[in-house]
Amino acid sequence: MGKCSRKDNISDLPGNIIEKILTKIPIRDAVKTSILSKKWRYQWTTMTQLIFDEVVVGRGTYDERKTAEKKLANFITQFLLLHDGPIHKFKVTSSYLTMSTDVDQWLRVISRKDIEELIIGDITDIRTPSHIFSCQQLTRLKLCMFVVKPPLNFQGFPFLKHLNLLHCTVALEVIENLISSCPLLEKFEFLNLDELALSVRAPNMKHLMLGGNFRDVYLEHTPLLVSLSLNSSKIWEDSVLVKVPVTYDSLKVIELGGINFEAMNAVSYALHLILQSPNLQELRIIEANSCVHQEAAGLDFWEKQMPTDFTFKHLKVVKMLDVSKEHEIEFLKFVLGRSPVLEMMSVAPPYYSRRQMNMVNEVLRLGQAFPNVEIKFLDP
Repeated sequence: MGKCSRKDNISDLPGNIIEKILTKIPIRDAVKTSILSKKWRYQWTTMTQLIFDEVVVGRGTYDERKTAEKKLANFITQFLLLHDGPIHKFKVTSSYLTMSTDVDQWLRVISRKDIEELIIGDITDIRTPSHIFSCQQLTRLKLCMFVVKPPLNFQGFPFLKHLNLLHCTVALEVIENLISSCPLLEKFEFLNLDELALSVRAPNMKHLMLGGNFRDVYLEHTPLLVSLSLNSSKIWEDSVLVKVPVTYDSLKVIELGGINFEAMNAVSYALHLILQSPNLQELRIIEANSCVHQEAAGLDFWEKQMPTDFTFKHLKVVKMLDVSKEHEIEFLKFVLGRSPVLEMMSVAPPYYSRRQMNMVNEVLRLGQAFPNVEIKFLDP
């Protein structure tokens, strides 16, 4: 009898399947698959999606993690030197990486690899390597805690659609030029450290998320907005944003964070924004617990200032957090009375609020008057 031959199923897998398998496991384990068979030996060197994060480093004490971090930096360097072919996604997120020379070296390699998605985070106060700005095929860029300063000859990213700058140090002129020089930009998230008066000029912008410290924000050059999130108590403190000069026909989701419904400046902007968003479908609000130091709004502000025939014609979902005061209850009452197609209202009191039960009872009474609306209470 002849010898039985065993089929090598692992070696017979198509290359695209092997690629998918390698992207589903930690990248260190992907390298170890080289021992499986001859076909797998160099498969990891052609991976197009490279993700190095805290999972690679592991847990431990600070000193243990610092040692592991050095090993991680060396691992990334060696990996890139041995890599062969394009890299479509490169992600490094580690709160202990502070070695700018390593980052420079990585990006020098990556900039020649047709990179499309680049995510680098939690690397404290490192100036953005100039090689990033030569990655002209980028469609997504996310930087965290960088000092962003493009070279003088930078002309923008022609294909960039998603831009996230989180806790980065960046001058006003730089950020405004960066936005306007990305003609396809659709989604922009910016958590700002400095007080800026920001003007957003992005005709294709659909999703805009701004948080941090802003002295002013101008949005009249974003006519295609679908969702807008503003989370900055500083905006509401000053006499800014009191007028919204553009009608946002595409705007369907609004989120306002850190807003005090007792402050005239804050509710005036919210009023104007709502009036200029005729197709609004979802409204999310996070109430601020700060005291009012400016002109106060009356309890009847919304009924007095809104046109008598105004309705939220398309509003279906309302979510309001940290509700505890009469002004918020009056706003909820106003929304319920002016929203003919409203389906759900979610409400949460502040954490450890003494008036928590009072708020719950007030909202329940409102719900009884509008039985077609589902009222949900969220944990604070």
